Amino acid sequence: MLLSTITIIVPTLNEAENVDLLLERILRVRQSSNLDFDILFVDSASADATCDRVLAWQDKAPVRLLRQEFDIGLAGAVTAGARYTDAEYVLVMDADLSHPPESIPKLLQPLLDGTFDMVIGSRYVEGGSLPDWPFLRRLSSRIATLPALLFCSVKDPLAGFFAVQRRRLTDLSDSVPGFKIGLAILAEYGRDIRVTEIPIEFRDRDYGYSKMNHRVALAYLKQLITLCFKCKAKGLTR
Repeated sequence: MLLSTITIIVPTLNEAENVDLLLERILRVRQSSNLDFDILFVDSASADATCDRVLAWQDKAPVRLLRQEFDIGLAGAVTAGARYTDAEYVLVMDADLSHPPESIPKLLQPLLDGTFDMVIGSRYVEGGSLPDWPFLRRLSSRIATLPALLFCSVKDPLAGFFAVQRRRLTDLSDSVPGFKIGLAILAEYGRDIRVTEIPIEFRDRDYGYSKMNHRVALAYLKQLITLCFKCKAKGLTR
């Protein structure tokens, strides 16, 4: 397998405390699985030492850094990374270790086998879990997921941990606001993309701070409204 066949895209914004921990785990998986991938960090103008931490790995591992001059949002960072790499497949994951690197092979294998075009690391299929979340947080997450189900049939359409054919990102017809790039793919391609979900254990971060805030919530609302108009124009609303 060529090095450029798979790229792991990791969007970052002030994640200096997590870079080393994340890379150590990803590289252990790379070695044990014999998967030949590179790791591309797309940084949205971090104010901390995130970029320095990434650059320190470049001489000893297949690690690259793409810097942005301002915060372009998680969806924008993922799209920029997909356009930057020439890989056939990309895997998207958070930098904060909420997505288990040990699940990388399970997400990639169905793509490499040619059985699916997108594989989602799901919190909500059987076997998935949220061990650190109290009941009210789980409930609010489920409620936030409900409107997204209008545009797709998966159980975790807001998941940020997924592997997909790179062209599915680069061929998106519109820019995507906010965080929910996976939802944009699902809504864009509908029945024309073969999707499966695998269970993951989603953990809360130990270091750094969450990027979820009112701006992200508004971007999600804007995305839902845009998708409604788009689907109505295509005659695809349920």
